[in-house]
Amino acid sequence: MLQRLQPKLTSSQLLLVITLYFTLVFNYPFLQGFMGAILALEQFNIAFLLSVPLVIGCILLIVFSILALPKLLKPTLIAITLTSALVFYASLNYGTVFDYGMIQNSVETDQGEALSYVNLQALITFVLVGVLPALFIATTQLTPLSIGQAVISRLRLIAAAFAVLLTLVFFFYQDYAAVGRNNSHLKKIINPTQYIYSGVKYVKHNYFDNEIPFKTLDSSPTLNTPKEKEVMVIVLGETARAKNFASNGYDRDTNLYTAPYAMTSFEKMYSCGTATAVSVPCMFSSMTRDNFERRQADKQQNVIDIAQLAGFDVQWISNNGCKNVCDRVPTINIDLNQPSPLCDGHYCQDEILLTPLAKKLANLQQEKTLIVLHMMGSHGPTYYKRYPNSHQKFTPDCRRSDIQNCSQEQLINTYDNTIAYTDFVISKVVAQLDYLAPQYKASMLYISDHGESLGESGVYLHGLPYSFSPVEQRHIPMLLWSSNQRHSSACIAQRAKEQRFSHDNLFHSLLGWLSISSSAYQNELDIFAHCEPSPNIANNSLTH
Repeated sequence: MLQRLQPKLTSSQLLLVITLYFTLVFNYPFLQGFMGAILALEQFNIAFLLSVPLVIGCILLIVFSILALPKLLKPTLIAITLTSALVFYASLNYGTVFDYGMIQNSVETDQGEALSYVNLQALITFVLVGVLPALFIATTQLTPLSIGQAVISRLRLIAAAFAVLLTLVFFFYQDYAAVGRNNSHLKKIINPTQYIYSGVKYVKHNYFDNEIPFKTLDSSPTLNTPKEKEVMVIVLGETARAKNFASNGYDRDTNLYTAPYAMTSFEKMYSCGTATAVSVPCMFSSMTRDNFERRQADKQQNVIDIAQLAGFDVQWISNNGCKNVCDRVPTINIDLNQPSPLCDGHYCQDEILLTPLAKKLANLQQEKTLIVLHMMGSHGPTYYKRYPNSHQKFTPDCRRSDIQNCSQEQLINTYDNTIAYTDFVISKVVAQLDYLAPQYKASMLYISDHGESLGESGVYLHGLPYSFSPVEQRHIPMLLWSSNQRHSSACIAQRAKEQRFSHDNLFHSLLGWLSISSSAYQNELDIFAHCEPSPNIANNSLTH
């Protein structure tokens, strides 16, 4: 009975069935986007519109025919189907694009973050569009062929697909060129070619390319004010977008706790990337967004390294990793399993950072100290887990991970709660620094790694390719406080309100703010140099 239920196909027939499935199901987001762009035209050829699924089908058939070697046909197709089901769910529900950056971000994610995406809808979708087709492939009886017959059959299939593809391109080349040129981002959601290409590129780049030697940008940075006692805390935010900060004009009170400290908000600050794996290494690197390359950044000094070499006591305290930025400085990683109401074994809420900060500030060993606190901030999709119930300020909130099924009001409320809680933690950091103010020149800089999409244009979370990412994923908050009110000078306040800055400025602005003389310093990228004489300008010419 079971044998009669098992389909019996040739390998070519199986490839055709799977290609049809991938074209109509897994590539629904692409077909919807591309064919929608055609339908939006004032005039279009109906034959061109109907050719789109055929073109995608031919491309996929060629790819599958090459990848799925005769002896590995079923395992290859099963693996691609299961992986593509996950990609399909993310693309359909969150608008995720699996380019190189997203592959890198996925590889570097931890267990807690991965589990946050697991929900009933995701599991049901995975079973329906992934597991069931995989079972179909596994149970299909293939007509046995000799190696020679299998090769000839496969070559015929590829040749036929190429023939159809070339014919369609011949007749509709101008149409595809015009629509494709105006919608080039859509090629990045073709499933599975995009993630396979990006995955191969990632593996080659990180495991097969030649090792990069470590590059020292400056072997002898110096302190311009070595006797002046100074402590700075950089609060590295996560997934915070500028749009939802009251200090940037948002109509909700999300910055209630820091309001008494008269922070300076840099209203036009933009990120280097749209994901942590890019933005965090980039912002501390001397590279700009235009020339940033992660492998090179990992193999050269960053601004934290230079500060330590110059004489700062550097401490990185992490509730969210460091993406290799802290590899060469003392680091404290928060224990996620500690017995605390702030921790659940997968994540800790950011108040947990205040205890090791207090211990460090109570035992300052050197004249100069630089501390980095890396927050969990507003990391989704489980936004509701980023703040305690006592900070559930905006209600009703969205207490689930399939955020696309919450109302827009619930989603915004939940996200705003994370911003308000971040603001609470920042205020506690500033309060600790303010206590040191009589003895130390103290300052705090808060800056987010990237922003977040909350359903605008059907896009959620972050990580879209920078070239067509929405502004919500790039426009980020930056807040500055200092004990001597240096941050609130009329010049800095005006620049913070009017000038556009980005992560490109952070490396050089920190060197200037901390009065570190370095040959790596570029005055034109220092946000603060335009408002007061920077010791770097004179000293660099003397010492380097």
